[in-house]
Amino acid sequence: MNLNLPFTDDSDDNESDDEPDGTDEPAVEPDADSPATDAKAVAAAGLQIEPNAVQMTASGRWAVPLVITNWPQFAYPGMLEQLTTHPSTDVDLSIHADPSGTDKARRRFDSAIRDLQALIQSKKENGDPSIDQTQRRMNEHREVLSALSRGETSAFDVTVVITVRADSHDAVLSEASTVRSELQKQQITAEFATHNLLTDGLLAGSPLVDDAIDAPTTMLSGAVGCLMPWSAGTIFEERGILTGYHATTDEPLVVNRWNRSNGYNIFTAGRIGAGKSFGTKLLNLREVAKDPDTLLVMIDPLSGFSSLADSLKAENVVVGGSKGINPLEIRRTPQHVLDNNPQLNPFGERFSSVMGFFESFFVHVDSGDNGLNKGERAVLDLALGEAYARHGITTDPETHSNPSPTIAGEDGIDQILGEIADDGGAFIQRIRENEGVNSTVTDLEGGKIEEHAADLRNAMMSFIGGEFSNLSGESDIDIRGKDAVYLDLQQGEGSSGIGLMVQLLFDSVYERAKETDKNVIMAIDEAHYLMQNQQLDWLELAVRHSRHHDLSLHFITQEAKDFFVHEKAETIANNCAIRFLHRLPDLSEENRKKLDLTEREGEFVRNALPGTRSRGFSHALMVVDDETEVAKYPTKVSALEKEAEIIEDHEEREERFKRAKALDTTGGDDINTAADAAESSNTMVDVERSNRMAAATDGGTIHD
Repeated sequence: MNLNLPFTDDSDDNESDDEPDGTDEPAVEPDADSPATDAKAVAAAGLQIEPNAVQMTASGRWAVPLVITNWPQFAYPGMLEQLTTHPSTDVDLSIHADPSGTDKARRRFDSAIRDLQALIQSKKENGDPSIDQTQRRMNEHREVLSALSRGETSAFDVTVVITVRADSHDAVLSEASTVRSELQKQQITAEFATHNLLTDGLLAGSPLVDDAIDAPTTMLSGAVGCLMPWSAGTIFEERGILTGYHATTDEPLVVNRWNRSNGYNIFTAGRIGAGKSFGTKLLNLREVAKDPDTLLVMIDPLSGFSSLADSLKAENVVVGGSKGINPLEIRRTPQHVLDNNPQLNPFGERFSSVMGFFESFFVHVDSGDNGLNKGERAVLDLALGEAYARHGITTDPETHSNPSPTIAGEDGIDQILGEIADDGGAFIQRIRENEGVNSTVTDLEGGKIEEHAADLRNAMMSFIGGEFSNLSGESDIDIRGKDAVYLDLQQGEGSSGIGLMVQLLFDSVYERAKETDKNVIMAIDEAHYLMQNQQLDWLELAVRHSRHHDLSLHFITQEAKDFFVHEKAETIANNCAIRFLHRLPDLSEENRKKLDLTEREGEFVRNALPGTRSRGFSHALMVVDDETEVAKYPTKVSALEKEAEIIEDHEEREERFKRAKALDTTGGDDINTAADAAESSNTMVDVERSNRMAAATDGGTIHD
């Protein structure tokens, strides 16, 4: 049986003209005995009736009541949420639902079933190919009748009235027509009230009056529930950040990423122009504004974070050229982290990460993308272990303060591979003896080892005076004492080494994040460069253990499928406690299921509204996972003017100033720091909190 119970199909059609004729009438004042008299405090005292619209004499504003006369066959949750999230139209939604009685509903369904049976017989006699569709419909009616008989559902007589308001007669008709067109795309028909029913339509749409239209459609309880756009959860966590507003209720959504029991990591996906970059910058701006002790590190392959970095006066590190980064570097893990997490193995984790880097490097230099073979991997593993051992670095965390080995230089990887290539047998024999293994290396074994070492060393020549020579020595990156760091790769998207560099920067920042007492946010734009490598054991470990170091990893990519290219990438996505899914029109059914989205949620993501200047917000589905419970919130992401100034790039800022000048307004005071946005963000949350308190105490809502 379909869980979304169908609408009944036996209500009379309401005939109405889109633009009925009418003449001007004098203002209509309600009678003393009219229920409308009680509504003067919340409704207009006088009305001026015009063709197809009514003007409120006190305010001068115009209103058009629309009555929904036809519905799709099946209901789905949030089917009217478009009305409450319309970007530019002032809309009120009134739903009148009266219990119609089980006996009455059963009689209607019984009659409808008999009509369908007769129709099936007629189609059978005439060979009508649509008979199967009619048969399915009859079966659905029988299932509903059975549910009514068992008391599993009930029926309601429902009238839905939409009141559209605007400042002029032409504007209100135009906006009402737009609302009708958008509903029609969902197979929902909304008709203009006829001239004689204009006031009835407004009464039916007011908060204190009964249904004056009196032309209901009979629906089942499940369908009625789907009409309620305000039937939605919200989240308001202490010390949290405003992530946006519920797309249906406009309730503020306040989330504390550091309050998650399963880690602090975030995954954001959205098509170009969907609002993912703006939303990511806005979220992280609010984080550093809320807590100045938070360190924000931005890894940026394509300059997507440059505007935010400039506004925050971030330490700008241009990666490439002479900037040194040591892929083998290891930093000591603080003792309190080790005490609180005795299962941690910092050396094993770092060793895996370095091997992951070399795996990526050899894929990069191999024209066939084959990377290391089994023998080469074993030899490189031996050389790396030997390099750490010669620097006195072992599994003991106390030794991780020793100087780290490098690729070049004394006792570096290059030197050790040279030693193995010269006499592999002797090298392996010595290691076996040190480990107490009583066996002799054969000439054949020694020859293969020497060959692998020579091949590895030859392939790594780009570290010695070549393309990657800046990766052969000590690191020059220092994030100590910084509030924001911008790691700019300054490479085009076509660069084949961009994924390698993103991985290397990730490793470097991860090691340094262990040493600071601050919360650290590492935002990685174009994260698909990381995910394209199937050897991601190192990243999986880093994601799982990041919370031990108060580190939040924020992955940003253009397609959800980037996190489902292979099993490791999927595991990393599943270890992100918070997800922001902006517009993804090509979201496949397979990936929808992997993201654990319902069909309705999948449709929301596919059709999410992108951010535009006129709209003022973008849509995203926010998913908050707390291990025992997963909550999902359709979200409107919007920024204050001051926040937008900080986030926008130069071209966006120029466009905004031009628009402000055209409106003869100022662009606002210059904003140079995140602290200037903090007060605005907190004020916005305080206003929403006041709104909620007012609604709870007075039964009303305060609108700015």
